[in-house]
Amino acid sequence: MSRPRSRSRYVPAVLDALIPGLGHLVAGRRRRALVFLAPVLVAVAAAAWIVLTTPGPRLVAELVAAEVIWALLLLQGLFLVWRIVAVGSSLFDPALPRPERRDVIPIALVLLLVIAPQAYAGYATEAAREAADVIFVEPEPVAALPSFTPEPDPSFLDTPPPTPSATPSPSPSASPTVPRVTGLIIGVDSGTGRTTYLTDTMIVVSLDTVANTVSMISIPRDMVDVPMSDGRKYRGKINSLVSYARHHQASFPGFNAKGFDVLMDALGTLLGEPIQYYATVNLPGFVRVVDSLGGVNVNVTRAFCDSRYSEYGYERGFAISAGRHHLNGQQALAYARVRKPAGESDFTRAARQQEVVSGIRDAIVKGGFLNDPVGLIKAVGGTVETNVPRKALPDLADAAARVGRGQTYRAVITRPLVRSGYDARGSIQIPDVPDIRALAAVLFPPSGTVPPARYLAPESTGKVSGSGVTSCAPAATPRPTPKPTAQPSATLGPTATPEPTPEPSLEPTPHPTPHPTPQPTPVPTPAPS
Repeated sequence: MSRPRSRSRYVPAVLDALIPGLGHLVAGRRRRALVFLAPVLVAVAAAAWIVLTTPGPRLVAELVAAEVIWALLLLQGLFLVWRIVAVGSSLFDPALPRPERRDVIPIALVLLLVIAPQAYAGYATEAAREAADVIFVEPEPVAALPSFTPEPDPSFLDTPPPTPSATPSPSPSASPTVPRVTGLIIGVDSGTGRTTYLTDTMIVVSLDTVANTVSMISIPRDMVDVPMSDGRKYRGKINSLVSYARHHQASFPGFNAKGFDVLMDALGTLLGEPIQYYATVNLPGFVRVVDSLGGVNVNVTRAFCDSRYSEYGYERGFAISAGRHHLNGQQALAYARVRKPAGESDFTRAARQQEVVSGIRDAIVKGGFLNDPVGLIKAVGGTVETNVPRKALPDLADAAARVGRGQTYRAVITRPLVRSGYDARGSIQIPDVPDIRALAAVLFPPSGTVPPARYLAPESTGKVSGSGVTSCAPAATPRPTPKPTAQPSATLGPTATPEPTPEPSLEPTPHPTPHPTPQPTPVPTPAPS
């Protein structure tokens, strides 16, 4: 004897909208339930197995692949059709009465329950596809090294005669079995009022997949006379090299028009470590990325106050106390940008930028990307551009997820590796190239070798105590302003000086009574003046 069926069309339909086949099972239609449920259960089991066996960062990186995104869009379309068929078979079951006019609105609501979440999933997937197409730039085919056909600007490019010794294409240390993966993080400020493309933040990051360590070196933006692999030197400030390369493409044959590979070449030659990849970060978009992650935790080693900082949401200065703090996007950007307080400089700012990079890494690994996945995808799409191949991203994400603060080594190129100076180029930093390469050799040793412990990043320990951020308005100095209002009579004096020629104006005061008749004429004249 068959199991009695539910006489309701809407309860099974809603259940089928949630999980195709579930409504049929509740209504006693076991065969139909099996037909609709079986594919769904297989898909759910496969998805659960992938999620449970794949680290979060690698899983996200896998989803960025173009073929995976298109496969997800196709599967979502098929799943939508499957749910609509399952819901329709419950709404229009032949064993139930035909729907009437009063059933139109309930049926529409059930279909909305089917379509709305599926539409959101499709929207998120399409947003990921569009963002990935913007983020990942396909590298243009270029020669391994530029052919030397210079068209230099003598004010920026130093062009000695090319000799075999003058082409030090940097070689990694002792050709290790597994080479390092080295990239360049470039921070570009394109905010309001910026008319030049300056790379004010340059951090070389190298991943050793054998020792599971990451090393970072920050490059001073005002460094000059940086060597290039073809034997020339870029005499301008290094933060202007990308812009210069874009406007003087003929001076850099073999490179593409973006200029980033020219900067990679120069910094790779400076450090003696080839740089394969770059990632540019637009500073205004950086705020949205950090907010989408739910903020970042940073260790502030020293309190400071910059009363003149008035950018990206701050109008009354920026101050932060020492300690372990949780910063939102605007606070993290200000912390990474401030450089004018007493005791702060480009070098201390570079160290703070490295700390923010570590904080972002920690937030991602700890699942911060789940706070607002679509928002993060859109923020990254409008903020980051990189030449990292999509196929290489999962392995890189997997390796990076295994490297915590305890395996992160950091350094800033500062004095005595650079010497301050001032000339026609402005305030500059003159590099000691051999010593800089010696530092790079210590931080970027052969694969499997751990750098010295003195370069370890500080541990992120202790309780997070708010943001530590306050306003830092300048001291009140506008007191002199009221005084000018008290002296208008003194300022009118000059206008009265041209008319002292009629001296009777001085005589009325000493002799008011003896001569009443001659006085009337002089007195009216000074009164109007």
